[in-house]
Amino acid sequence: MIQIKKDNKKSLKNMTENSGKLFICSTPIGNLGDASFRLIETLKNSDLIIAEDTRTTLKLLARYDIKRQELQSYHDNSALQKAEDIIEKLKNGKNVAIVSESGTPLVSDPGYKIVKRCIDEKIPVTVIPGPSAAVSALVASGLPVDRFIFIGFLPRQNQKIKNELEKLKNLPFTLIFYESPNRLLKLMDITLKIFGNRNACIAREMTKIYEEYLRGRIIWLLDEIKKKENAGKPLKGEIVFVVEGNTEVKSKDYNTDEIRTLLCGLLKKGLDRKEAFREIMAEYNIDRKTLYNIYITIK
Repeated sequence: MIQIKKDNKKSLKNMTENSGKLFICSTPIGNLGDASFRLIETLKNSDLIIAEDTRTTLKLLARYDIKRQELQSYHDNSALQKAEDIIEKLKNGKNVAIVSESGTPLVSDPGYKIVKRCIDEKIPVTVIPGPSAAVSALVASGLPVDRFIFIGFLPRQNQKIKNELEKLKNLPFTLIFYESPNRLLKLMDITLKIFGNRNACIAREMTKIYEEYLRGRIIWLLDEIKKKENAGKPLKGEIVFVVEGNTEVKSKDYNTDEIRTLLCGLLKKGLDRKEAFREIMAEYNIDRKTLYNIYITIK
């Protein structure tokens, strides 16, 4: 029995040693001076860099005098053959770096499918941490940071936006949205109608020359944006919209049988344990430890 375990470990070790490694590389969200030493070294030593936008990546490589490596564009809807070629290179010992246009890859950006394939194929994956527009906006917003949910981009259709916001309106967590300047007013109008006049923050062009934060209640923010547009100075650039969670909903009391039934239902729907716990704790006055004790009785 012991010998079999050792052989398995040895086999796995040989497999990973023969493989290359996928590096998930966080790049600056605006100011190229935010690149880390480790990011620069990783890009220099990678055999292949796959990028959401190769033009943006070339600017970063030029800024740090990184001699042009093999560079390919990649999107999650790229041709299947391109993804297979990347996996084959990794299996043959090549190191591959994946970057998005800015910030941390996979967060509202391509890359998930490649990472999932690597994990399935036992190809090593590591992260070069760094800038993130969502976290940067959150910590500068002045809103609670102890509990938050990243939403990213919502659908474009009005009714779908309303449906998504209805699901979120009772959550006590700070909410982080991405939006384009030309659709921001529509999102804010719908948010105001569904959430009410909550505190919020608009962060734009973070780390760049025209970095700006607008903080206040949603009605005031709407008025400020309209004033800017009327003055011929509409908002431009990357925008993060951070909204205060619901502070008015009171958690309901519970009984154990009720929680057990609800938990079973959420798990059957396909939610994992953490997601199910989050939904229940948002609605009921129950702590995580008590919830876990109920969970293990139905596991």
